[in-house]
Amino acid sequence: MTGARGKHRFAWTLAMGRGLETPSAPEGRGTIIVAMIVVAVAFLALFLRLWYLQILRGEQFRDKSEHNRVRSVDVAPFRGLILDAKGRRLAENVPTFTLAVVPEDVEDWDRLARRLKQLVDLDPAELDKARRAARGVTRFKPVRLLYHLTRKQLALLETFRYELPGVKLLVDYRRNYLAALETAHVIGYLGQINKRELKSAAAGLYRMGDYVGRDGLERSRESVLHGRRGVRRVEVNARGRELALLAEVPPVPGHDITLSIDLDLQRAAAAALKGRVGGVAAINPQNGQVYCLYSSPSYDQNSFITGMSSAQWNKITKDPLHPLKNRAISGLYPPGSTFKIVTAAAGLAEGVITPQTTFFCGGEIKLGRRTYKCWAHKHGGHGAVDLKKALRESCDIYFYKVGQRLGVDRLAKYARAFGLGSPSGVSLPHESGGLVPTSAWKKRRFGEKWQEGETLSVAIGQGFNLVTPLQLARMVAVIANGGRLVTPSLVKQVSAADGAAPVPEVPGVTTRVPVKPAHLKAIHQGLLAVVNEPHGTARRAALDGITVAGKTGTSQVVSLKIEKAYGSDKKIPWKYRSHALFVCYAPAENPVIAIGVVVEHGGHGGSDAAPVAKKIMEAFFASRRQTTAPKPPAPNHGATP
Repeated sequence: MTGARGKHRFAWTLAMGRGLETPSAPEGRGTIIVAMIVVAVAFLALFLRLWYLQILRGEQFRDKSEHNRVRSVDVAPFRGLILDAKGRRLAENVPTFTLAVVPEDVEDWDRLARRLKQLVDLDPAELDKARRAARGVTRFKPVRLLYHLTRKQLALLETFRYELPGVKLLVDYRRNYLAALETAHVIGYLGQINKRELKSAAAGLYRMGDYVGRDGLERSRESVLHGRRGVRRVEVNARGRELALLAEVPPVPGHDITLSIDLDLQRAAAAALKGRVGGVAAINPQNGQVYCLYSSPSYDQNSFITGMSSAQWNKITKDPLHPLKNRAISGLYPPGSTFKIVTAAAGLAEGVITPQTTFFCGGEIKLGRRTYKCWAHKHGGHGAVDLKKALRESCDIYFYKVGQRLGVDRLAKYARAFGLGSPSGVSLPHESGGLVPTSAWKKRRFGEKWQEGETLSVAIGQGFNLVTPLQLARMVAVIANGGRLVTPSLVKQVSAADGAAPVPEVPGVTTRVPVKPAHLKAIHQGLLAVVNEPHGTARRAALDGITVAGKTGTSQVVSLKIEKAYGSDKKIPWKYRSHALFVCYAPAENPVIAIGVVVEHGGHGGSDAAPVAKKIMEAFFASRRQTTAPKPPAPNHGATP
């Protein structure tokens, strides 16, 4: 019974199992088919993507991948130093950090703009400008955004640098001027290169964002100071982070230049002209090396490097005293009575006077309907005057009469021989040539004939005559050195960074002035009397233990009629006051320094300009006592050239 029931249960179970299996078989096969189709589609999509990446755009993505892996990074050269004559640094380089962005690595420009605004207050417009600038150029080259980061800005950027893909912190070097106010006009300053300059520069020499000389020696010696760029090949990851240095070509630093300028003299000139307007030039009369070249008012060169606000720029450019102007080489002034040196030389050389020729000064002379006065007319004039007395007391009547005998064109010939009327050749931009008038010049300029009365004005340094302080120093140096016109030079030597011996710069060209030594000696005696004899107009320039020779000058800005209308000198508005001038050299027996000073609207040469020259000479000889220098040759005042 039991066996029969067991067989029955087994048969029933088997039948039930088959009954269940049979209806579900078609549904299972469908599921498998669907799964196979999905897998096939996935593989097809993957295949198509691989085909797109490797076949259709394979080369493009391969180049992109290689650029992301290895990059060339430009390395700017270290700019050459500028030193004074005693080796003191005037311009150096200090490390600074720059915020830059690599467009290739930026994931979200809008997010980056918001974050940089929060962290360093960067104007989003600056980032957008960088984004536009990256179009059409190599996108993995950094574009500079913010210069001279502060410590706080640097700390914030370093702290959150992993939130700023594409941002780089570059180590640059900014120029630092250590005697900015004293040497601004000589050294100049730097500014960022513009697109026009970049396009015209030699390939690979500069990059956008580089600084180039804008004025002074920084500009005129740019090719010497700049150096040559280097390059680093680095491996980076996908986010632009540098992983390894693969190769490097180091930059070549710029050459250092040592000037003939003495910082002690620059400081003395700045102190002497403090609160006043004018220019000073001091040179070696034997070879033309410039010891001092100062213009007042001055400015801080560093403000051009660290950044200047619009308000600061407007203030300095709209200042009526024009502090950016280098008055020592581009300020133009009537030479006043300092020009009497040229008139005397021309009269002697042309034979219209001798040192013993005497004219009577009664305080005025008449020419046609006009009366020409001597500055001493209130005292009845100077009486009988020879050359020495005429120079010592600056008698106008004497030089009026010499000018009459010469005529304007012969005066112009000797003015040019003394270096007036054309640039001196000093290696600085914006030098003015001044003006030496002639009859032909007036005809061209005004279409009018030259008048004899104008010759009288020119003979005493008034009228159309215009000179610079550097030209005045060069002019008086002709008397100091015995008849040679020197070319001013600022650079003593150039030194390479590789340790090679410095290369001295050859002094400029020297030309002979067509005046006999005997005549130069006669003028020299007159200039000695100006400083060292009673009634000399420059007694305030005398030094203890050192003999100084010089000549004062006072050049009118407005007519005597206007001056008299104010009653006294103190009531005349500053802009109407006369310019004060003084030229000198020392020691008179063996000159080693020649100086030209102009104090704009300063008053009188003897009382206002001569003390400025005295302070510079005091600093010069004090400095020489501290150092040993070779003695220059004595001037040839008596021998035949």
